Amino acid sequence: MSAFFYAPTALAFDCPADHFDETALVKSVHDGDTLKLNDGRKIRLIGINTPELARDNQAAQAYAHQARNSLIQLIKQTEQKIQLVYGVDRQDKYKRTLAHIYLANGQNMQARLISQGLATAFTTPPNDRMASCYRMLEKAAMQQQLGIWSLADYQIQPSHQLTKNAKGFRRIEGRVRQTHLSKKSFWINLHGDVNIRIASHDLKYFDNAELSQLKHKNIRIRGWLHPEKNSHFINLRHPDALQLVH
Repeated sequence: MSAFFYAPTALAFDCPADHFDETALVKSVHDGDTLKLNDGRKIRLIGINTPELARDNQAAQAYAHQARNSLIQLIKQTEQKIQLVYGVDRQDKYKRTLAHIYLANGQNMQARLISQGLATAFTTPPNDRMASCYRMLEKAAMQQQLGIWSLADYQIQPSHQLTKNAKGFRRIEGRVRQTHLSKKSFWINLHGDVNIRIASHDLKYFDNAELSQLKHKNIRIRGWLHPEKNSHFINLRHPDALQLVH
């Protein structure tokens, strides 16, 4: 099976770890996917994204407080003690440590949040260790319309029906008008002027031959939508965010 035709399969229901890199104590929880340790390090949970709390004059997104409160309650179960499994990339651009987080009893916190419908499963390479398991749990939450999956913004939307100011996490389906390989990126343009960019450094995760055959095919993508002057833009990093629709 090629990387492009990504088929999630469960490693185990709770996405267990085969080892732990460190045991630590949590000082505070910032939001559903970010926390702070007693030693001052900030931890960003790998493989998920939770709704944003209020900031910069923007209201909190739906289920943001539920995601944060769920993470707080999970950590309380083991008196703030957690176990970390680091990603291949250990830090993000904000200098936060990237890790899968487990309770002292071995429960995967990312898996729990996804199963509650409080987080999307989202793969940022090369940190893809639990990607298939997280996507399996997300599929189950999606089918039950739990949490965020009950909201209109999280439903599949036709690319040509996007409103001018549509933004944020979206699941979009559309017909490919054209593709183009530039010096720095591979571009996919959907009807409705949705421009999808795969940066050259991420092309190694995709089947390039299959990408080149996308023209006139229907695809479904997921990611963060950014409105531009007369179009929309999505940056695509991993093949599990792109699916052919037959």
